Amino acid sequence: MAINYNNKRERIILGEGIKLLYEMKIQDFNHWRMKNLAVRLDIIGQDLSGKNLSGAYLNGVSCVETNLSYCNLSRTNFVQAQLSFANLEGANLSDALFMFYEMKKCNLVNSDLSRTNFIYANLEGSNITNSKTSETIFVRADLRDANLTGMNKNTIYLKYARLDRNDVL
Repeated sequence: MAINYNNKRERIILGEGIKLLYEMKIQDFNHWRMKNLAVRLDIIGQDLSGKNLSGAYLNGVSCVETNLSYCNLSRTNFVQAQLSFANLEGANLSDALFMFYEMKKCNLVNSDLSRTNFIYANLEGSNITNSKTSETIFVRADLRDANLTGMNKNTIYLKYARLDRNDVL
């Protein structure tokens, strides 16, 4: 079977972006990302635990089953990203943007969600136990079947969020 030049070229381009993430060269990664917005970055199942990816443009990235535990992801753009089944335990997600994304059954235990924006985010079945929430926005977020143990309703904004009938925050 012949190798399609465009597919080979795309694999090389993707490899460049992923390498910059692993090396935590976020400014270079963001520059690469702006030049390659049409490329669908896929880091499914990768282990980026403990990395400092603060401020990265991860919009539209597929991070399904990716290990991002204990990462610094503050001020990161995850708009329209896919993070279902991702491990974000202990991650710093403060001031991150998660609009219009899929994050079903994620592990967010003990994460910092301060000032994080989850507008129209799907967190169905995720575990948000004991996460730090201060000025966290869940407008129109889907929180059905999510474990919200330890979440303080006085520190979050839940307008039109979808909750289970029995959820009392």
